[in-house]
Amino acid sequence: MYNDQYQYKILIIEDNEGDYLIISETLKDIFQSYTLTRLATYAELQNISNPQEYDVLLLDLILPDKKRGELVKLVLDQFPLTPILALTGHTEIEFAKESLALGIADYLIKKNTSPDLLYKSIVYSLERFKNIAALAKSEQLYIDLFNFNPQPTWVYDIETLKFLDVNSLAIESYGYSKKEFLNMNLTDIRPIEEQKRLQVSVKLLKYNGEGLKNRIFTHIKKNNERIRVKIESKVIDYRGKKAVLVVASDITEHLNYLEIIEKQNEELRHTAWLQSHVVRSPVANILGIANQLNDDSLSRQEEKLFLEALLKNTEELDGSIRKVVERSEKIINEDITFNMLGVN
Repeated sequence: MYNDQYQYKILIIEDNEGDYLIISETLKDIFQSYTLTRLATYAELQNISNPQEYDVLLLDLILPDKKRGELVKLVLDQFPLTPILALTGHTEIEFAKESLALGIADYLIKKNTSPDLLYKSIVYSLERFKNIAALAKSEQLYIDLFNFNPQPTWVYDIETLKFLDVNSLAIESYGYSKKEFLNMNLTDIRPIEEQKRLQVSVKLLKYNGEGLKNRIFTHIKKNNERIRVKIESKVIDYRGKKAVLVVASDITEHLNYLEIIEKQNEELRHTAWLQSHVVRSPVANILGIANQLNDDSLSRQEEKLFLEALLKNTEELDGSIRKVVERSEKIINEDITFNMLGVN
């Protein structure tokens, strides 16, 4: 008997009384604590309401109402999450292989089933199923994270550049159906002028074997609209293929706004130059003329010339001020427009 404290719940389907007694005695030799439930026909198995309450199922492959391949398939359908150990009185290698391929956890010959062999078969099968379940849970978590990522996300083959999978946000953002995406590759969403950059990026991914961050590219949607995207990529194993997981963030509006800000800054710099040079010059002239006009010794002809110069510089100053106001209003109106659009 093994020092195994686990409370095993075992279901056996065996119509032969002698074989059942042998298996039940063998179980007594190996487990300290367990419950054993026996059924004799496949029909009785249909009355099991909760297949997952059993840790393992021991299945005789020849029952009065079902047998061999048909029986195996039916039981596997009913107990998809439970290790099933096939028991038979005959050595049939080909059928054993077929059963294992269908999903049977192990295939045991009754007359050769020692306590050690039965214990190892049960325990190993349970551990294997736990690992499979954990792997399936992990894969499902990946699928959920992939599908519910709030950014367009896809996976592509690092060798062929073909799309292997895309999430719903990619489909919605780019306008292609999933079927269309899976018949395309990365070059189909890149402009011709960026094809070389794409090749370089893929080479870098192959070289570092990890991923790339914060790279900005131009992508083309199905309606031919061009967008700027920030790409983050990670090299992964996808169903046995070396692939790349990509998250694409559309930063078109953000970059457009930065361009507007830069234009505004240029306008402000020009306005500051106008204020410091163009505006100050006529102001200095006006101040000088006003000072000259205070001279009581000026002749009428000199006063007329100074007044004409004063008028000219005043008109020049007015024109410069208008330019400053126009540029300032343009900057303010652009800010109001982009605030309404929510760009910044």
